[in-house]
Amino acid sequence: MSRKRISDKEIKLLCLQSGRVCAFPNCGKSLVQEGTALDDPVVTGEIAHIVAYEPGGPRGDPNFPEDERNKHTNLILLCGDHHKLIDSQLNTYSIPVLREMKKAHETRSSELNQSKSPETTASFIQDSLHSSLVAVSHLPAVVFSAPTDYSDRQENQVKEQICYPADPWELAPFLLKEGRLYTFHDLREAGNPFHLVTSNRDIQQIQTQTLWNSAEGKRRYQTLLNRALYKFTARLEIRYDPNHHRYFFPAGKEKKERSVLYRPLNQKQSKRKVAWPAKNKATGETKGFWIHFASALKFYEVAPLQWCLSLRPERHFTSDGSTPLPPKQIGRRATSIKARMYNDLYLGEVHFWRDYLSQGKPQILLNFGNQSAIIDTSQLLSFNIEWPGVIEDTKPFKNQVATHDLFSYGEYLQALEGEDSYYKDLDDEEDGHINDEE
Repeated sequence: MSRKRISDKEIKLLCLQSGRVCAFPNCGKSLVQEGTALDDPVVTGEIAHIVAYEPGGPRGDPNFPEDERNKHTNLILLCGDHHKLIDSQLNTYSIPVLREMKKAHETRSSELNQSKSPETTASFIQDSLHSSLVAVSHLPAVVFSAPTDYSDRQENQVKEQICYPADPWELAPFLLKEGRLYTFHDLREAGNPFHLVTSNRDIQQIQTQTLWNSAEGKRRYQTLLNRALYKFTARLEIRYDPNHHRYFFPAGKEKKERSVLYRPLNQKQSKRKVAWPAKNKATGETKGFWIHFASALKFYEVAPLQWCLSLRPERHFTSDGSTPLPPKQIGRRATSIKARMYNDLYLGEVHFWRDYLSQGKPQILLNFGNQSAIIDTSQLLSFNIEWPGVIEDTKPFKNQVATHDLFSYGEYLQALEGEDSYYKDLDDEEDGHINDEE
């Protein structure tokens, strides 16, 4: 039988579908070598028959139609080494194996070309990127420090001696370091919350920006803010999970499921379930664990002199409403919930946390007596972006802006008025200093 030449059309079809790369799995060798200043490019690829053209050739089959033998469907493009290999190991590289190899390679090549097409890469949309950050608009101007007889590890003993203010919303965070107590409360005032555990000698009034000049000072300031948040959330019946560094809603009284009031994006007020036993939808039977709304809440300095509060919704899992589930039982449950949470649902939960923490007001006030931290919850920080978007995740999110009423505006002004004296007198005070710890 005289062997016929493979037509140019079949060669072109084979090369286009192969993407100029060897079809052998994990080879990836280019079948065209670039030209040089002295020579033209060289085609190093070799065309192999899956079913041999001649019945006596490798994988020959006299029953295979002759007019199909030189079709691109019966050809595979390989480098020289792999062409020799498949024709030498005929039992390993049989006709079915080579057909599957060709199919898999041409599918990969087609998908790669589609991902590079201008139509798919040039489709960008204008969008707003809503962060899970709210701005801190005001921070305590000073930190007070005084000597104490308590060591760094005796914070529980100090808590027992604190004279807590009559106002339950006045917070008293503190930090023990190197024989001194640090707090936002004015330790010079008689009857301050810490007067039983500090000395009235050598009281330092440290300017905030002086603290921020050192990494250790900034860590101490951030610790005081985060401890104030811990005390504030406790007033809202929210607990802290130290193992996972997140806040969560515990079960209601007598371990009953719990719901709270908040203001959703499209209503004035609504209830939201925040702690409940998981149930089988079909049978209504409990699954043996509880789901609790949770969030990582933390202060960050995002730019020089600019701080934000991060709200990162999560889930907390317990076996009975109070006992945490073992870690190995949490992963798949958390992943299952997050896999179904698109942007609008996630941002809806961010809104829930900012609204609940602020109790529907445009700010969260952390009260330290004559000083305050004010977190602006009127809206989430957002940015304009241009990006490809996420398929099937196109539901809009309204970054609702909260506004002051007469009472919330009065609280805001009162918080600012209490600090005027600190700002006026700071330049005349001798600042204390904190050095970096090794």
